[in-house]
Amino acid sequence: MFGTFAAPKQYLMRPWLKEVKSFIFSYHFSNGLRTTISVVVPSLICLSIDEPITGITISTGALCAALADQPGTVIHKRNGAFITLLLLFITALGTGLCAPYPFLMVPWIMGCCFVYSMLLVYGNRGGNIGVACLLVMIIILGEPPQNTMTSLYETGLIVLGGLWHGLLALLLWQIRPYLNVQQALGECIVETARYLELRAGFYVKGADIDGIYKSVLEQQVLVSEKQEAVRELLLKRRSAQQGTSSISKSMVLIFLDMVDLQEHIMASQIDYKALQQSFKDGDILEEVRKLVLEFVQELSDIGVAVMAGRRSMPKANLRHDIEKVQRAVAEIRKTLPTLRERTTRLFPLNTILANLGDMAERIYNLHRLTRLERVKDTALDQRLELSRFTTSQRYDLETFRNNLTFKSHIFRHAVRVSLATVAGYLLGMALHLDRIYWILLTIVVILKPGFGLTKSRSYQRLVGTVIGAFFALAVLLLIKSPPAIFTIMLFCILGAYTFMTYQYTVSVIFTTPFVIFLLHFLHPADLQYATARVLDTFIGGGLAFIANLTLWPSWEHKYLSSYMQKMVQSNKAYFQQVMLLYTGQQMAIVDYKLARKESYVNTANLTAAFQRMLSEPKSKQKNTSRMYHFVVLNHTLSSRIAALAAYGLGHGVRFPRPEYQLISRHLLQYLDQIIALTAEPDIVLPELPASIEAFETLDIRLESLIQQRQSEINEGKGETALRDEMLETKQVRDALHAVLGVLRDMKKALTGG
Repeated sequence: MFGTFAAPKQYLMRPWLKEVKSFIFSYHFSNGLRTTISVVVPSLICLSIDEPITGITISTGALCAALADQPGTVIHKRNGAFITLLLLFITALGTGLCAPYPFLMVPWIMGCCFVYSMLLVYGNRGGNIGVACLLVMIIILGEPPQNTMTSLYETGLIVLGGLWHGLLALLLWQIRPYLNVQQALGECIVETARYLELRAGFYVKGADIDGIYKSVLEQQVLVSEKQEAVRELLLKRRSAQQGTSSISKSMVLIFLDMVDLQEHIMASQIDYKALQQSFKDGDILEEVRKLVLEFVQELSDIGVAVMAGRRSMPKANLRHDIEKVQRAVAEIRKTLPTLRERTTRLFPLNTILANLGDMAERIYNLHRLTRLERVKDTALDQRLELSRFTTSQRYDLETFRNNLTFKSHIFRHAVRVSLATVAGYLLGMALHLDRIYWILLTIVVILKPGFGLTKSRSYQRLVGTVIGAFFALAVLLLIKSPPAIFTIMLFCILGAYTFMTYQYTVSVIFTTPFVIFLLHFLHPADLQYATARVLDTFIGGGLAFIANLTLWPSWEHKYLSSYMQKMVQSNKAYFQQVMLLYTGQQMAIVDYKLARKESYVNTANLTAAFQRMLSEPKSKQKNTSRMYHFVVLNHTLSSRIAALAAYGLGHGVRFPRPEYQLISRHLLQYLDQIIALTAEPDIVLPELPASIEAFETLDIRLESLIQQRQSEINEGKGETALRDEMLETKQVRDALHAVLGVLRDMKKALTGG
C-alpha cells in the first residue's frame, strides 16, 4: 500500500545520537517542555498550600491556551491569545451554568461543537483555538460546578491559567525571539536531507524502484509542509524582510538556498531502471550512493545546527569526494571505444555529478550562513519580494458565512462533530457512566474532516490508550509511594505534550497514565479508572468512526480532479518560466520562483490527497493504479522541469537554438490538453503529432555535432567550443525529449490509452 510503505532499512539507517539531538532541539520538544512547565507549575504551587483543585483548574486554562498557541508572527500570536482567552471565558462560564441541566447541556454541546469546529475555515490556528475551547467544555463537564458562584470562580481560574501561559510564552519569546523560526527552518533542512537520503536508494543494485518512489513522494509532502511552515514564520516577519539583524538575514538566506537546493535534488531525476541496467556489473552506482549519503550527512548537521542556534562546519570534503567518483567514471570511459558510446552511457552519470557539484557549493554556503559574522556583508536580493511568497489567511466573518453550506467539507465536518458528541453525551447518560467527558474528548480528538485521518487517529488512540492503561496499572500495582507516582506523572505530562504534534500514538500512550494518575490522586478508587478509560475510548472511537462513515462523508476521489488540474496548471506556469532561459527572453526571478513554489505545493497537495484516498474504504477508491501512475508521472515532470531550470540558471544557455521555441510551444499544447482532460475526462481533443520537425532538426544538429567532435578527438583536440555546444545541445535535447515522454504518458493515464 502506498500510504503504509516503509523504506528499506539500508536507506534510513541514521545515528541514534543525531536523531536524539535533532529531537531535543526541535519545536516538538521545546513546545512540550514549555507546555509542561505552564501546566505543572500552578498545580505545584497550589498543592504546596493545600489547594490542589484550584491548581488543577488554573492548569486547565494554561493547557488550553498552550494548545491554541501556534507558531507565527507576533501580531497573529497576540491576536490569537486574546481571542482564545475570550472564547475560553465564554465556553467555561456557559458550560458551568448548563452542566447541571442535561436539557440545556445538549444544545450547548451541539452549538459549541459546531461553532468551534467551523473555526477550521481560518486554518490551523483557528482549528486549534476551537479544539482548546472544546477541551475546556469537556473538562468542566467532567467536574461540573455546583452553583453560579462556583462557575464564575472556576471560569476566572481558567482565564488566569491562560494569562499565565501567555506571560510565560512572552517571557520565553523575549529571551529567544527567533527560536520557533530556527526550529522550523532546521526541521525543514533535516526533512530535506531525509528526502535526499531516500533518493540515494535509487543507486542500490536491485533496488525496488517503484517502492522507493512511493517513499520519496511521501517525504516530498512532508518537505513541502515544512517549507510552508517556514514561509509563514520567517517571510512574514517584517524584520526578516528588511534584514535588520544578522540572525534574521541569515535565516532568510538559508531558506532561499534550501529551496534552490531542493530544486537541484529534484533535477537529478533520470531513468533509474535504465541506469541500473547499464551499470549492473560495476561498483560505480554504489560509489554514487555513498557520495549522496555524504551530502545527506552534511545537510543533517546543518539542520541540527540551525535548530540549536549555533554555527556549523563541514565535516566532509564534498569536492574531493566528487572528484573520486569522477575518476571512477573516467576509468569506465577508457573502456568505451567510441564517442557515441561514451556520450550515451556516461551522460547520465556526468549529469548527476555536475548536479552534485552545484549542490556541494550550496551546502558549503549553508555552512557559511550559520556563522553570523559571515552574513553581515551579504545582501538580500532586492528583486525578491518575499511577502509574495506567503499565503494570506482571512480572519473575517465573511469567510465563516461563505462556508455555511453543505458544499463546504468543513461545514459537514462541524455537523458531524456536533451530532457525534451529542450522541456520546446521551449514550453516556443512558448507561450512567461516571466519566462521560472521556467519550466526548475521544470523539473531538479523533473526528477529523477526512475519513482517512479519522481512521488512523481512531487506531492510534485505541492502541495508545490500551498500552497507556496497562502501564498505569503496572505502576499503581508495583509502586505505592505517592512522590514516586507523581514524578512518573510529570514525565508522562512531558511526553504527552512533546509528542502531540510529532507521534500521536506515543502522545496517547503518555496521556492515558497521566490522566489515570491525576484521577488517582484526586479521587482514589483503586484501578477502576484504567478500565474505564479503555471502555470510554472504544465507545468514543466507535462513534467517531461511524459518524465519519455515514454522516455526509468527504471522499477524496471527489476532489482529486481539482488537485490534478491545479497541479498541471502550476507545472505549466513553471515550465513557461524556465523556457524563457532557452528562448532568449527575459526571466523575472520573482515570477520564476513563485511558479516553482506553486508547482511544488500543488504536487504535494495532490500526493497527500491520493494518500488519504488509499486509507478510505475500497469501494471509495477510484482508479487507484492509474491515479498513482499519474502522481508519479507528475513528480517526474516537475523533476524534468527542475533539471532544465538548474542547467539554465547554473550554466547559462550559451548556444540557443531556434528549435527550442517551437518545441516549447508543442509541449505547452500537450499541457493544455492534459489540463482540459483533468477538468473533463470525456472531452474529445485533436490528436497531437507524435513528433515535430523541430525535434528532428535538433536531432540532426546533435548528430552533426557528435561527428564533428569525433573528428576533433581524432585530431587530438581537447576542450573546444564545439565540444561545449555538443554537450549543451545534448543536455537540452534529452531534457526536452524527457518532458515530451512524460506528457505523453500523463495524457495516456488520463484517457486510458
